[in-house]
Amino acid sequence: MSTSEAEPAAAGIERRRQPARAENIGSLLRPKRLLEAMEKVYEPGHTALLAEERQKDLTELRAVEDELIRDTVSRQINAGLDIVTDGEFRRGLFVNSFYDAVEGLQASTEPVPFHNAKGETLYYPGPAIINRRLRKVGSPAVDETEFLKSTTQHPFKITFPAGSWFRMPFLWKPGVTDRDYQDEDALVEHVQGIHRDLVADAVAAGARYIQFDYPSYVFLLDEDWLELIRSMDKDPAILFDKMIEADQEIIRDMPADVKVLLHLCRGNHQSSWMTTGSLEPVAERMFNELPYHAFHIEWEDIEREGDYSALRYVPKGPIIGLGIVSTKNPVIEEEDELMRRFEEASAYLDVSQLAVSTQCGFASTAPGNVLDEETQWRKLELVGRVADRIWGTSS
Repeated sequence: MSTSEAEPAAAGIERRRQPARAENIGSLLRPKRLLEAMEKVYEPGHTALLAEERQKDLTELRAVEDELIRDTVSRQINAGLDIVTDGEFRRGLFVNSFYDAVEGLQASTEPVPFHNAKGETLYYPGPAIINRRLRKVGSPAVDETEFLKSTTQHPFKITFPAGSWFRMPFLWKPGVTDRDYQDEDALVEHVQGIHRDLVADAVAAGARYIQFDYPSYVFLLDEDWLELIRSMDKDPAILFDKMIEADQEIIRDMPADVKVLLHLCRGNHQSSWMTTGSLEPVAERMFNELPYHAFHIEWEDIEREGDYSALRYVPKGPIIGLGIVSTKNPVIEEEDELMRRFEEASAYLDVSQLAVSTQCGFASTAPGNVLDEETQWRKLELVGRVADRIWGTSS
């Protein structure tokens, strides 16, 4: 299946396949030192930098973050990844490139249910609640970008919530958000304006790969969530239209030299997920109406997520990252099994439009998934090796 006869690169060589073929989605397990430093500053259940936490001295925490980010960038390069991240070590939650940038939030009071392979239901505090009109007070992705630029010449990406993240029907809180916003559309319009500014700030600082996480389409795939949406007197078809519009809007007028990626997440907290269901109902519109350079899809469990046949809707152009290396399961996949999965997927889309990635980040929430750091790094090395076998290497 390989498209290149290149020999594997030596460890430490900065491989830069273009387009990228081997990626981690974003977050990495936070080392114990980092978790301890976070506990000294943040309140239990922290998911966003609230007003009272901005007054605290973060000097020690930032120093620990800096040191650990330098190390983790080097290790990702050695693992053979084409694009690296800072592990989202400066965040308590994967969407904090937005939530840490604004005032007008309160801690969540509505835990979100997650499900795991043991049949258990876990609850996580979830993102902070918008409780008054938002005001931009920072741009944390600029700090992330500038530090990564100073640390490596290897391609790196900065992550933001997807535009349609804010079209989730659960962010509008009657009696709370309606005190400052006329309706849900007014809220989303204001949020998107701030959101676009934050993305533009990161691009101006030098970010050239921007990944947008957790578009809300997954709630349209899961019958339990669909039932809840309908119980809120919302039409899923109209909601789908608004989600597409939001994901188009967030990348409108993006500079030509910036690559934009969309990661279809299904929830990721302590090895648990939020939604199930095949991609089939949304695939055709998502792949054809959203002008992203790459789509990264969670596809490590076809029984829960559907088979690869939705790839038949992908037009010429975008790269589809198959998220087939699990960040939830501590068992390390067999390399030959992953190659077999690519054979299955290539029946629907040529391998020249495919890539390999982890299914999600390893720690979308600060506690991280239920596996250890050694396993994490072995899985990332596996991603690199599979890419080498299929597309060869470059340096």
